[in-house]
Amino acid sequence: MPSPSHIIPVTVGDPGLCKPASDELLQRHRIYVQPINYPTVPRGTERLRLTPSPVHSDADIEALIAGAP
Repeated sequence: MPSPSHIIPVTVGDPGLCKPASDELLQRHRIYVQPINYPTVPRGTERLRLTPSPVHSDADIEALIAGAP
């Protein structure tokens, strides 16, 4: 999804998959990604919110993209 800020929303679109996807990233790869579900967003637009910050290194970002810790 386009975003005017540093926050990168990734559409999941299924409330039954959004939180489990977040949990899997944390358990398997030690990467925390915030799940956003209804009522914060309309049903069917559930998403993961990636929020890079100054404490994230280029290596952290590359690990997220590669799916590795």
